[in-house]
Amino acid sequence: MPSPKLSSHFTLVPLTKGRNLIASFSMASKRSRRWLVFLTESASDFREGDRKELESLVGARVARHFNFLVINKPGLSPHTTDRDLFENSFRRTRRIEDALKAMKAVIPKNHQIHLVGYSEGAYLAPQVAKRDKRVATVSMIGGGTRGWLKEEYNTAGLSERKEYLNKIKDIYRNPRSLEKWNGFSYATWYSYRGDNTLQALRNLKRPTLAILGARDRVIDLRSTIVDMVLISEKQPVHIHVFGDCGHYFSKHWSQVELVLGRFLTDNVLS
Repeated sequence: MPSPKLSSHFTLVPLTKGRNLIASFSMASKRSRRWLVFLTESASDFREGDRKELESLVGARVARHFNFLVINKPGLSPHTTDRDLFENSFRRTRRIEDALKAMKAVIPKNHQIHLVGYSEGAYLAPQVAKRDKRVATVSMIGGGTRGWLKEEYNTAGLSERKEYLNKIKDIYRNPRSLEKWNGFSYATWYSYRGDNTLQALRNLKRPTLAILGARDRVIDLRSTIVDMVLISEKQPVHIHVFGDCGHYFSKHWSQVELVLGRFLTDNVLS
């Protein structure tokens, strides 16, 4: 039977408008004030936030120094998904507020936070960091810097651009619509329209890691790299690009583990 310190715990976090989410967390075997907080991708299933999951993210040697919190999306639970609650919460502002509430509910005031965001979570991490002074480092895996509608248009094929432009105009005309386009509702697309990630990264002044795939066709990779390089001239931003890798890092998680583990070792544990 696993040690109680190594097992994961669930906390129901109350949110605005009668919503809630389940925060999953596990504690380091030795008492620690450091927390690694994971902001998940948009299509993530429920995560238990156990030690094995943390070890797969940063390696066992680094993991033992951190408590681990996964902020599951509203509507996700171990056995079921409330699709209405999930969709109603899939808005940029709500995602940020929900993450802040979860961190406040679980993590003591005098503890230190290290944010790691994947895909959607990577876009949100810099904004969350700006709102919580306890955040000491930010790591972005597979996330861009620009608004989602801009990125969707910029990564479209030339033959698709007229159709995409018309659809984007329709989204601006119907910003609260639940009609779906390319996997998300109009309301979700509209909420992610701005360059909020880029704005938050500027003057963040905290060690930041960007892990990208050179074959990523989901984000606007070119603008992301340019933005990160320019920001790195004024603040501590580290960029790592995997050559033979797309958006999902399916064959590269072991390398991600090494890069992220080294970043945390150099900036937190050294």
